[in-house]
Amino acid sequence: MFWEIDPFHSLVEFSVWHLMINIVKGRFKEVHGTIQLDPKRPEESRVKAQVSAASIDTGIAPRDGHLRSADFFEVAKYPMITFESTGIQQVGAKSAIVTGNLTLHGVTQSIQFQAELTGYTRDPETDGGRIGLSAVTTVDRRAFNMQFQQQANKNALAIGNDVRITLHIEAVQV
Repeated sequence: MFWEIDPFHSLVEFSVWHLMINIVKGRFKEVHGTIQLDPKRPEESRVKAQVSAASIDTGIAPRDGHLRSADFFEVAKYPMITFESTGIQQVGAKSAIVTGNLTLHGVTQSIQFQAELTGYTRDPETDGGRIGLSAVTTVDRRAFNMQFQQQANKNALAIGNDVRITLHIEAVQV
């Protein structure tokens, strides 16, 4: 079965430690992609997704501008963040480990998402099928050449290096 990510009902979030005392969250407003889901052979399933790096939104315009700069996402040079699965291992009735290549800031790294099928329904407006998926992973931003750092004080970094990525995806059957 083929599915298209619904950008209006999907959420790509990230969180990072600030001063090592509090979490700061943000999201990307523009996500697109496809899912090929084989419920009988989950290992044959595939995911391809793209996120517009410029669509970053933390709710603070000056911070968003800094995140779009060469210190972080460098969106003028690297406008898209992409993910393409390379393997899927079912680990439960509705859960899987999705391995794939994340390309961010011009660097491609293999990562793993802990993923879960959160539901299936018929859309009351179109009578088409819809699925819900959630996934989470943590990456070290330095692995993607995001080296910017300020020492807040002798005990704390201004920005943590580990970034948690959380996905809440809704997809429409095509």
